[in-house]
Amino acid sequence: MNTKIATRSTEQKPAAPARPLAATIKRITTDSSAIIAVTTVLLFILACIFVNEFATVTNLRALFLSVALVGIAAVGLSIITIVGRLFALSVSAMVAVSTIVFASLLHTGPWSAMAAAVLFGALAGAVQGFFVGRLGTDPIVTTIAAAAILIGIAQIMTGGRNVQGTGDASVFGQTIFGVMPVQVLAFFVLTALAWWMHRYTVLGRQVTLVGLNEKAALVSGMRAWPVVLFAFIASGAMAGLAGGLLSSESGQGNLQLGGTFGFDAITAVVVGGVSVKGGTGNPVGAATGAVLVGLLGNALVLLGLSYEVQLIFKGVLVLLAVVATGIASNRQSGRKR
Repeated sequence: MNTKIATRSTEQKPAAPARPLAATIKRITTDSSAIIAVTTVLLFILACIFVNEFATVTNLRALFLSVALVGIAAVGLSIITIVGRLFALSVSAMVAVSTIVFASLLHTGPWSAMAAAVLFGALAGAVQGFFVGRLGTDPIVTTIAAAAILIGIAQIMTGGRNVQGTGDASVFGQTIFGVMPVQVLAFFVLTALAWWMHRYTVLGRQVTLVGLNEKAALVSGMRAWPVVLFAFIASGAMAGLAGGLLSSESGQGNLQLGGTFGFDAITAVVVGGVSVKGGTGNPVGAATGAVLVGLLGNALVLLGLSYEVQLIFKGVLVLLAVVATGIASNRQSGRKR
């Protein structure tokens, strides 16, 4: 009899109900990365429908090439923001000087020139990271000063002239399997690596913890300054890579190249849902933000709008992103309570 009762209770056990659609929608609306991803997809669809010549192969290739370089810089910058040190306002300067480093050493071979550009960015980031992390200087003031120093030194060394590389950098202009440009592949790979580091490694968790509550990290026995140093080194290396890839397109380097990279990278980080307070967001959000900003800019150009109007749209986009991520964060906090 006991066996029958046990069997009956097993047979009558109801199946687990499927997640309601409302719960799924609520989860999406409290995830800033999901909000940005959905917005990007919707904007892409609308641009394909309503913007002439947007969905052409030539335009989409140009779009992703431009997004890739800004996206690489944005992914690196997002680590500094997550660790709670706002932004590195020296990104544009590091990108510009990296183009000169690459072009100056192109005669030694494209790969060695690229390695030198990345190494330069990493060293420049390390110096800034030491001041901000170890000495406790203000990140905004420090990176502005670093940008001035870098530009000044490069101006003296080049005399303000273009540096024409003597060598072949076409290896970085190739496409993988005839479809994906090398720059875009590098963007995807670095985004994936940054996401993996942030989500699955001890160092990634330390970056988030320092950004959330540095005092708690110190109490737990963690030293915060090496984590901050790592963030600046990673950001600098990615800025150097972006500069090297930018220079490889023409084989030239000058201080005017990459002039808007800093603003565009910061916009991508903020739009991508990375909190300027630190500890919230992830590199994938910054990469998605770069795609969204590049997508919007490309559509506005094809619509014939002036540069000034484009700046207004980008500014409005940043404000909307801040509001949206703030609302999502408040909803998530309320749900946890």
